[in-house]
Amino acid sequence: MKYYLAIDIGTTNWKAAIYNQVGKLIDIERTPTQTHTDENGYSFYKPDDMWNAVCTLCRQVKTKAGVEISGVSVTSVAEAVIPIDKNGSPAGNIITWFDTRSMKQAEELKKRFGAQKLYAITGLDVNPIFSLLKIMWVRENQPDIYENAYKWLQISDYILFCLSGEFVTDYTLASRTMAFDVKRNEWTKEILDTVNVSVSVFPTVCESGTVIGAISETLSNMTGITKGAKIVVGGNDHPCASIATGVISGNKILDSSGTAESFIYVSKKNAIPDMTYQGQRTCRYLQKDRYALWGGIISSGRSFDWGYETFTSSKAFGISQDLYSYGEILPQLSDVKGIESGLIFYPHLRGAGAPYWNPKISGAFLGIRDYHTSKNMLKAVIEGLSMQAKMIIDMEEKISQTTVDSLCVVGGGSNNRIWQTIKASIIQKKLELCFEPEATSMGAAMLAAIGDGIYKDIEEISEFLAQKNEIIEPEEKLVKKYAPFYEIYAEGYEQLQNFNEKLYDTVKMQQ
Repeated sequence: MKYYLAIDIGTTNWKAAIYNQVGKLIDIERTPTQTHTDENGYSFYKPDDMWNAVCTLCRQVKTKAGVEISGVSVTSVAEAVIPIDKNGSPAGNIITWFDTRSMKQAEELKKRFGAQKLYAITGLDVNPIFSLLKIMWVRENQPDIYENAYKWLQISDYILFCLSGEFVTDYTLASRTMAFDVKRNEWTKEILDTVNVSVSVFPTVCESGTVIGAISETLSNMTGITKGAKIVVGGNDHPCASIATGVISGNKILDSSGTAESFIYVSKKNAIPDMTYQGQRTCRYLQKDRYALWGGIISSGRSFDWGYETFTSSKAFGISQDLYSYGEILPQLSDVKGIESGLIFYPHLRGAGAPYWNPKISGAFLGIRDYHTSKNMLKAVIEGLSMQAKMIIDMEEKISQTTVDSLCVVGGGSNNRIWQTIKASIIQKKLELCFEPEATSMGAAMLAAIGDGIYKDIEEISEFLAQKNEIIEPEEKLVKKYAPFYEIYAEGYEQLQNFNEKLYDTVKMQQ
């Protein structure tokens, strides 16, 4: 039996996990993500914080597991960028993926190319979260950092560089920069030349599962990872999570439910993507000859956590109380009315995701009456998230000209049974709950196993793992209850868009 280490850098936690070659979790260590905010409200991570935490987590999990590590891979959020100087040191902090400081740069790029042409090249909507726009912001606002930047890396790339000394990325992360031609599978000189950013500042693109080095004695002493363990290219967290779900079979969609929630349809090999923008993002998959239709709710788990924190706690008033557990709260929502009572929630707390991708849009409750309680509002949060999920699934089926049988849910949201049952009933499809809640890190570990030669490709390990998933069927009474409300929900965005954008612009003018 061989063992593989996955380093998983997420929005909520940083983790190191060890799996055996058949995907069994041996041990995991985690620490809360260290997110900082400056005086302007911009969010960032400190590179040294991250690397030191990774070293500590790896040592801890290796000591607990007590096994030899044959390979290591890294998975992370996308879009966040870090500048590296010619000496291999960080030249500045890591701008978080969800930071929207580069709104101005996004508008400028849109004016130069037009939204449709940008989409036709990159597969992305014009949104300030993407890496190139963050780089352009740094050039304008932090010129010293920009001048010292020899390479721009994303988080997985940075950790791989710390382990191997190699500047590499994979197709899933490259696809989230707005500097990558998604059809040609290469960095786009057309866009980069226009904005005067050199192609040379970006890392080499490798397919996930590629071996790029081995752990040296020095790195072994720092991290506890076995000397000689293969260093293997991983990828963006949501695609890595897909390995355990069987979505490359083509009849199901990945539902990666964490702080954000991504819905990913993976194409057949060598399929040609439709590069007409219809609300989706089109990216490359872990395998370069597949693409992925990508829709998401930017604040999914965050919406539920916000509702839970807001509606069950007096913390905001400085009044201490015993905290309620999810186990105490969730059962009370079963018979509570949310949308049935006229209460609708739009989960755009960090801007609207698919199919709108509009960072100026805010979350909203509509239909509040004086008889509504915190129970009604928390139930409406779950229903609103599920309504938005249906909108995204419908979009992906239309674009891919496919009707899927099911969704496979991975991540923390999969533990919320009432949410998943409501979702299955609203989208009217069965849900599979991934047998491994830590599917993201497991996917990265299995990429390390592929790099080590245990499996020939993702198909082989994915088919084996997906057989272990649990099924949740739609409940007929809930299907009938929610069906009349979906069209009303779907109309809400257009009704609120103008108001939301005016409110956003007015607030920004006052800051």
